[in-house]
Amino acid sequence: MLIIGTAGHIDHGKTSLIKALNGFEGDTLKEEQERQITLNLSFSSLETEDKKLSFIDTPGHKDLLKTMISGAFGFNVCLFIVDINEGLKAQSLEHLSVLELLGVKDIILVLSKCDLCEDMEGKTKDILRGLSFKPLKIFHTSTHTNLGIKELKDYLLSLEEKNTDENYIFRFYIDRIFSLKGIGTIVTGSLNEGEIALKEKIICLDTQKELIIKNIQNHDSNLDKIKAPARVALSLNCDYKSLQKGFLLSKKGFFKPFLQIEAYVKAPNLSNQNYIFCVGTKQLEAKIHILKDLQNGQFFAQIRFKKPMYLCFDEKFILLENGRVKGGGVVLNPVNEPLNKELKLRLLNLLYDKDFSNAFNLLKNAHKKGFGLLSSYQRFKLNHSQALEIAKNLKEVFVDEKNLNIYDLSCVDLLKTHIDKILEKNPYAMLSAHSLALRNAWASEGICAFALENMSVLEFKNGIFFKKGVDFEKLQEKNLNALYEKIKAQALQVEAPYNLYESLELDRKSGDLMLKKLTKEGLVVRLAHNLFVDKSALLAFKEQMLNLLKATPLDVQTMKGKFNFSRKYAIAYLEYLDLDENIIKKDEKRFLKSNI
Repeated sequence: MLIIGTAGHIDHGKTSLIKALNGFEGDTLKEEQERQITLNLSFSSLETEDKKLSFIDTPGHKDLLKTMISGAFGFNVCLFIVDINEGLKAQSLEHLSVLELLGVKDIILVLSKCDLCEDMEGKTKDILRGLSFKPLKIFHTSTHTNLGIKELKDYLLSLEEKNTDENYIFRFYIDRIFSLKGIGTIVTGSLNEGEIALKEKIICLDTQKELIIKNIQNHDSNLDKIKAPARVALSLNCDYKSLQKGFLLSKKGFFKPFLQIEAYVKAPNLSNQNYIFCVGTKQLEAKIHILKDLQNGQFFAQIRFKKPMYLCFDEKFILLENGRVKGGGVVLNPVNEPLNKELKLRLLNLLYDKDFSNAFNLLKNAHKKGFGLLSSYQRFKLNHSQALEIAKNLKEVFVDEKNLNIYDLSCVDLLKTHIDKILEKNPYAMLSAHSLALRNAWASEGICAFALENMSVLEFKNGIFFKKGVDFEKLQEKNLNALYEKIKAQALQVEAPYNLYESLELDRKSGDLMLKKLTKEGLVVRLAHNLFVDKSALLAFKEQMLNLLKATPLDVQTMKGKFNFSRKYAIAYLEYLDLDENIIKKDEKRFLKSNI
């Protein structure tokens, strides 16, 4: 498919040209008909058996520039329309600047009202001299005499369809919302990236509400799925009042919100001030902070928003000042990256050149404890496979493919030093990648396993790493006894198992097996999910509680005051007491039956 837009000065014949091409009357509003100007975007199509073209007709009035910009974000091809008699006017040139900033390069020059021109050759040359681009094609037309209309239509139908990268993720800025009886909420927009299918789950990023695609239409045709580029109408399972023009629909899990980004900006006399930031159909105030003046009105800048934005690497934008085009640019760093200014500028240079290999290298050096690739699409417009392929070609790195992390090899040395300290403190430590990762929040199990596997002082058996030369059976027995002694020493207020394991340098799996063995042998009793107590200490305490009950009932508050227990321990021991047939519970108090 192709989305073809119109651009040009007011009253140069944009809407009349669309009507001549496909019979669609775009100016349907009463005010449009009375004033004979286009006020809103209009959408239409031109279809043959094997080709479908979508049209976006934009207004040319200077006060409707924002409307033109929101339509231009969807253009694949532009019909740049100039009245051959008037030549290039103010809005002709401003619309051209929008097209240039948005990277619309396929521009067809349509010279209108040629039936009224007495010097077409001379006028054409004058117009071409004022253009900053070379048109794909030039057409001399008249909607009054149909001059050039058939030739233009045939040319448009001959254009090759555009196909976006199949790795791109569905992103869809809403341009209209309405509700139809019997159908429900409908949103329309230009699908510029990705694809979407019927019954698929999506998310409105602005509201964080999940939605389901109930129906897909492209110019009145119902479809099971559709891919960019295309004009699309989606029926959604939500109240239309919950959505707004400019809201962004996408797939869940790919985009995070940020209040500031870094970008390349092209604008003459840019300054540190507020501008209107336009992206897709969203328009909001933003503060520019110049990071570096490059040359000829080009800058690296930080852009700050009052509301969080879900922007993507390489996304184009327009800046407005006092309602006029100031400039525009492209998003380079859509996330808040904590780098000093020197490193940030180096990163922006690399991102501007799309030199991802050196960008990854810079980031892995800056983040000494790991650089994640989970957000690789938002940050670099790369899927996980593409990002991992680049990462694996870096030098001096460990790439954790499962957890999508890049580590400088110095991270492995950090872990080895940590392991050495553990063994120095406890030669009978039982280690695993999982237990090591729990103690080093920055490290994934993958890099922990790599560090453990590459230590010559360690042996491996039954999923456990331990000091070389230590007999494994004796190691298990020693740690079992140490665990039991630890539980006995803590008497009635024993720590949670994972704290016990950490103090003894035991991995959790081994520790759990040892606790099960102690419980099975009757040495330890499990009172609650994470409370294990020495059986002899428990029985002695039960006798103490029974003696107390002869004089007074027991409840949580009494247990907390009498034994300095937290609520957790007080409840656990009272519930254990409930198992005795001589105890009765009434109104959260425990009594001896013989006392009632």
